[in-house]
Amino acid sequence: MNSNQSRRKFLQAGLALPAVGLVSSGSLDSAFQGSSSAPKVVYRTLGKTNLKVSGVGYGIGFVPVAEVVARAIDMGINYFDTSRDYGDSEKIFAGVIKGKRDKIIIASKSGRTKKAHILEDLDTSLQVLGTDHVDIWHLHGRDNPAQIPDEAIEALELCKKSGKARFIGFSSHDINNMVPFILKTGKFDVIQTTYSFPIGGRFREQAIAKLHKAGIGVIAMKVVVALSGFNLKTVENPPARPNGDGPLAGIKWVLQNPAIGTTVPNMRTIPQLEMNFRAMSEPYTPNDEKLLVMKSEQIRPDYCRMCYQCKGVCPKGMPVSDVLRFLSYHDFYGDYHHAVVSFRDLAREVRDVRCIDCKTCAIQCPNGVQVRDRLIRAQQLLA
Repeated sequence: MNSNQSRRKFLQAGLALPAVGLVSSGSLDSAFQGSSSAPKVVYRTLGKTNLKVSGVGYGIGFVPVAEVVARAIDMGINYFDTSRDYGDSEKIFAGVIKGKRDKIIIASKSGRTKKAHILEDLDTSLQVLGTDHVDIWHLHGRDNPAQIPDEAIEALELCKKSGKARFIGFSSHDINNMVPFILKTGKFDVIQTTYSFPIGGRFREQAIAKLHKAGIGVIAMKVVVALSGFNLKTVENPPARPNGDGPLAGIKWVLQNPAIGTTVPNMRTIPQLEMNFRAMSEPYTPNDEKLLVMKSEQIRPDYCRMCYQCKGVCPKGMPVSDVLRFLSYHDFYGDYHHAVVSFRDLAREVRDVRCIDCKTCAIQCPNGVQVRDRLIRAQQLLA
């Protein structure tokens, strides 16, 4: 396929996506704050949990900005996502939520697999957070059923039975690979997965629809990554500052889908928070659609859509989608720390691969990503 054909198909796909999952505000569980002209917080039901969660939640990340988190709570945002794997994230968050625990829904995660370790992580999280329970306890980053052995499920069930976690689930980037396991197991209340304009329609809709039909709450992550205008080309370029309305349009697109309970964008400034907040009450417009198609086309050579069609193709065993995702944390989000930590969790033999040694790449991305160039950049920047 030549470049022009690929571009046309990409644009046609992008234009078609917003038509999927359109939802009227009357079908949502809504509560409004402020005047009729002010942005409104809209609460949605998270699957069969019956938790009422704000459509725009908050992924507080490695280093939460206390004043922004506090402002979000005051505005009515009530869903907050963190993890044991995020360094001091829980500790910083705990300092903000003192006296406000009854106003918020807390989700945290364990990155481990052994039963004893998962139980230990939950106890540690509760101690650090200063609460007797979390509302949702996830296993972190599970893209293969083998990463959730029976003892991990037993641990989750014990967490729930003890009352230390009200509901259980896991986060996943490769949700298409996990849905049959989720439905067969029948143990999970919620699932957190990647869903955005660049990757949502073609690569996630069917999986998310199946989860929704089963009553499983769906939390959308990575909803604005790559829509903030980052498009770094060299190792030397510093992360750009997010600008424009790409994130706002991106969240509005996601919230059209009634299967999505909430979203967890990370917000580092009050203006970012205020812009994202508007997504709950502003309509998705033709101008939003045009903007997102344009942004998606701009990032096409650099942003992996996580379709996983390249899985197992590299003769050197490079997990291409994972490495490109780690690079995106820096290039499209400005989080070098998250990128480095993730990359350095890879096996030594993978970290030692240098794609510059290959004259040609075995992977020809169907979405137009320049895979070899991106992998070389990741290795130069993160290895």
